[in-house]
Amino acid sequence: MIKKLLKFLFTDGILKKDIAFLKKIVLFKNLSEKHLAKVALIVFKKTYLAGEKIYEVHQEANVVYIVKSGHVRLNAGSDGKFVETGDFFGEISLVGSYKHNCSAVTLKDSELYLIYRAKFDDMFSSNGKAGLVIMKNLALIFAKRLEYSEI
Repeated sequence: MIKKLLKFLFTDGILKKDIAFLKKIVLFKNLSEKHLAKVALIVFKKTYLAGEKIYEVHQEANVVYIVKSGHVRLNAGSDGKFVETGDFFGEISLVGSYKHNCSAVTLKDSELYLIYRAKFDDMFSSNGKAGLVIMKNLALIFAKRLEYSEI
């Protein structure tokens, strides 16, 4: 039964495209095809119109957003950061209960992949290896952002 389900999943065209896209995201680096398929199955796809707010400052951070297409601006006071296709944001939601320190708004029509923390937690509980790989990638991303360098 499981083999039939896995065979179906890996022959599904949309799932294959989602896996190919997710494979390019640094957060999922070194995940197996099987684990990428599991991630693809917990993704919620949402389209935002240009100028639409994704979240506000101080709103609970419980979703990782991956930009499938489009452009998003993250606003923190007078500072801002732009994210586009292949980028992700909101990853702080993976490490605990936090609130956003910026707002996010689309600059043009955008398709985002949303992965809720609860879905990630379920996946991590059932597959520790995938969770370990993702958390290691996340640690490396945070270290790079802090401009950490080994001596």
